[in-house]
Amino acid sequence: MNPIINKIVLAIKKEEDFNKAAQIMIENKLTISELSKKTLKLSQLDLAKLADKIFQKK
Repeated sequence: MNPIINKIVLAIKKEEDFNKAAQIMIENKLTISELSKKTLKLSQLDLAKLADKIFQKK
């Protein structure tokens, strides 16, 4: 797994820190679509919460 994707998954699953995950996504210019294609470890609810945090930061 890509180390950036791994950091995002860990931030969400282990730390429950969607703000940190959103920041990593923004810094690396990743989309929710790209993330969902690269990992099956995140649920639709996880992706929705992450998308909300990204929108709040922009």
